[in-house]
Formats: sequence, structure tokens, C-alpha cells
Amino acid sequence: MKNIFQYALTVLLLIATTSCRDNENWRIIPYEPEETTVSVLYVVGNHQGWKPDAEVIGMIYSTEDDGIYTGYAFLNGEFKCTSEQNWDGTNYGSGGDGILSTEGSAGNINAPEGYYWLEFDTNALTYTLTPANWGVIGDATPGGWDSDTDLVYNPESLKLEVEMTLTDGTIKFRANDGWDLNYGGSLEELSAGGDNISVTAGTYQVVLDLSTPEYKAELIKK
Repeated sequence: MKNIFQYALTVLLLIATTSCRDNENWRIIPYEPEETTVSVLYVVGNHQGWKPDAEVIGMIYSTEDDGIYTGYAFLNGEFKCTSEQNWDGTNYGSGGDGILSTEGSAGNINAPEGYYWLEFDTNALTYTLTPANWGVIGDATPGGWDSDTDLVYNPESLKLEVEMTLTDGTIKFRANDGWDLNYGGSLEELSAGGDNISVTAGTYQVVLDLSTPEYKAELIKK
């Protein structure tokens, strides 16, 4: 019986070895998640001298590449959005109030000076512009939770900034002196309606960056 068992074990080992040898070219292919394409439109107009090829330029983003573009930008009067950093591609102007047009004769879209949330639907050819005046609020700020310290747009960086003295405590960022639109969580990764952000006392340049789809903030010690 012992000899039979040893024989059977030897046969199984030979089969396993042969099987592995026959499949020596097998290889494990690691899973790589499919990359999502992000499309952009460039915001060109009075606010930046009508220069679509500017090195620093505001953009709105279609993060799902589905023709729906959103994002924040500073506007000052007339503007259009271009699909390229020139006038050779598809350009989006006004076809009427809330209506986009890609015709060469399309008028400029108009907006009073300010910082805005833009939504462009290039499928339905519609748009909306929502003012978004941002400030810093919290028990660490001079105004506490009662009033914001306004942020100021910096055209050289496309960011919102203010120098201010903070105490130990917490802050958040909110728009239009209300809570309908606010960001918290962490400075490195802001989220809508996120938790209060803890800060330590000091004088800082507070920088809010909403110029890309990954919103973040920075406290630069002075």
C-alpha cells in the first residue's frame, strides 16, 4: 500500500510540473482602471484681454467628457468660451439669454464684474452663470461665525486670497454670505458641506483655489 501511495504521489507531481512547464509563458496582467477623460473650455473675454492663448487662463471642465462643462471663473463684462487656445475650434457665444450659439456671428455673453459658477451644456446649447462671492468664516476668524472675511480674486494665479490673523479654532469657506454653498473637510481636499477645518493661531495669506476640479486651500504663514 505504501508503494502504491508513493507511486501515485510521484505521478501527481510529474503532472503538476509538466502543466507549469507548458504554461511558462503565462503572465499576470495587473488591473488598471480606465482613465476618465477631462475636456475643457477656455474662458476668454474682457477680464483677460481676449487672449485665448494666455499662459494663465480660466477654464471650465467636463469631468465625464459628456458635453456638460462646469467651473468657477472671474468675469468682467463680455466673454466667450473656446474649445482651443485660439479661435480656430468651436467657440461658444450668446444665442440669447441662457442660450449658447456656435455660429461665427454669435454675440458675446455678458456678466457684471465678479466671480461666478459657470454651467455650459454644449449638447442642449444652454448656460447659467451664478455669482459666487467667497469668504472665510469660523471661530478662528475676526468675525467669528457671524460674518465672513471676503476673499479677493488674483488674476495672476486665478485664486482667491486674503491676508488675515487667525486664532486657534476652525474655519470654513462659504459663498454669498450664506450656507447654500460652502466647503470644508481639509485644506488639501475641500468638499461641499464638509466639516470645519482646524487651524492654529497666526497671520496667514489664506488662498482658496477653485480653478481646477480638485478644490483646495492653503494657509501661508506670514
